[in-house]
Order: sequence, then structure tokens, then C-alpha cells
Amino acid sequence: TITPLVAAIAAGNCVVLKPSRYARHTSAVLANLIKAHFPPEYIALFQGGKEVNSALLDLRFDHIFFTGSVRVGKIVMEAAAKHLTPVTLELGGKSPCLVDRTADLEKTAKRIIWGKAINAGQTCVAPDYVLVHRAVREELVAALQRAIKKFLGKNPLASPDLGRIIHADAFDRLQGMITAEKERIIAGGASDRARLKIEPTLIDHPALDSPLMTEEIFGPILPIITYDD
Repeated sequence: TITPLVAAIAAGNCVVLKPSRYARHTSAVLANLIKAHFPPEYIALFQGGKEVNSALLDLRFDHIFFTGSVRVGKIVMEAAAKHLTPVTLELGGKSPCLVDRTADLEKTAKRIIWGKAINAGQTCVAPDYVLVHRAVREELVAALQRAIKKFLGKNPLASPDLGRIIHADAFDRLQGMITAEKERIIAGGASDRARLKIEPTLIDHPALDSPLMTEEIFGPILPIITYDD
């Protein structure tokens, strides 16, 4: 939210902000900061759900910057088309890490787990899955497990450094992905719904048509796919 705001005001624009309704505490902090430092005719922030989103999208803007899902991205683009408003869509996708046989596996594993564990995998730049050469697969898997232990200890669910899943629906979606592939779990798999925590989970070769491989994961689950050439 802040990064495109900085760019917009640096270019001399007025801005309307609409943070995610799911991150309500962050949204409230932003609302207080914006209100304290900027007049509303310059920068205005609105909180709420679908009704607020729909009301804002009915207005004419000079540019719309949206970060979120492909589904909502289509709604934003459809609304913008009525006014021929240009849009920037930063949408979720499948971002693989490609590991070949020449990689420094310890360094690689630390970087992959760091990226996957930060905010419990709930960032749009998190590694989504791993493509690893068969010759180094076993070594990489062992290194990934060592990295998880290094960052989060023997019991990641008890670690204060393991972030929570943002809400129960997101937790249930991720838990469903793990349950569907429970026979393929290499490491991890434990969770705590009461605290909305899921430990980093490595899954071996999930079905390519499964939700795990067709949707952005957006959580601490890491499929590992082996390749030969």
C-alpha cells in the first residue's frame, strides 16, 4: 500500500487508498497515520469490504493500482474499462525456484526457506515451489530441513518467529492443501488452528492439477518437483 502511495504523491497526484479488509489492524494503523498527516482532499483512506470496493470502483480515476488475486483483478479491470482507466495489476502467480546441479545447496536452502517462511509465506514474492535436478534432490531436501530447524527450531509451531495465517478461512484453505497431499509430506505438516499457525511443510511431487500446483499457495507449504534435463 505504501510503496505505490509514495510513487504517486512524488509524481504530484492525489490518492485514494483502500487497504485489505482482511488485515484490519494494519488498515486501522494506516488510517490513523494518513488522517494525522494529510488532508483528505490530498490523500484519503477508506476501510471496509465489498461494498466500499464497489463504490470506489464506480468512480472515475486517472490510474488504478491493485494488488491481490486474479479473481478480484478481473473485477477491477472490468470496472476500469468503463472509463478507459489505465490499471496496474500486481496479481498472485506461481513463482518457482530453479535449482540446478551446480547450486550451493546450503545457501540455496537458506534463501528459499527465508523467502517461504517470512510472514508464513503470505507475500506475493514468496517462492511458490521448487524445481530441482534429480542429482541434487536429496541433498537439497536435507538442506531445506536444516534451514527450517535453524530459523524456527525443532518445533516451529512454538517459535515466536513463525507468523500466523491471516484468518481462519485462509488457514482452512492451506490445511486442505496439506491434507490432500498428506501421503507426500516430506517434512512438517503440523498445524494449530486455534493460533492460526502452520509449520513449513515440504511436499514431494504433488499432482500438477491439484490446487497446490494450480493456485498461488500464499502460505508455508513448499512443493518440490524433480527434473532430469
